[in-house]
Amino acid sequence: MPTFSHGSLPMHRVPRIQTRILVGDKSGAEATTIWEQWIEKGGYIPLHYHEVEEVLVILSGSLVLTLGDSTEVVTAPATIVIPARQTHGVEFSGQETIHLLAFFPVKAPQIFAVDGSVRPLPWQDRDG
Repeated sequence: MPTFSHGSLPMHRVPRIQTRILVGDKSGAEATTIWEQWIEKGGYIPLHYHEVEEVLVILSGSLVLTLGDSTEVVTAPATIVIPARQTHGVEFSGQETIHLLAFFPVKAPQIFAVDGSVRPLPWQDRDG
């Protein structure tokens, strides 16, 4: 059984978000990905979608969630279930750093822009 100390996993930083891959390509999982992410003041996750469902577990902080045509403020602790192919994005709100877990039911989730083009993964996206 593979076991990983979170502190031993690399932290990927780009100007708007930090990501640590808890479960992914190199963990031996065949059908699951989990990202741990932190978003500080001014940070965001741009509008995008995935071909699979995504579950966000908000551990701390407050965010503005855009889901399709609706927008709402979500404050931790909270869980958000985002259906497959549903456009969504996150913006920092409040005073505390957002700390979240993102779960995907696939080994290598892809990110698509609203126009359907492939977006870079969070740790590769320096432009936002």
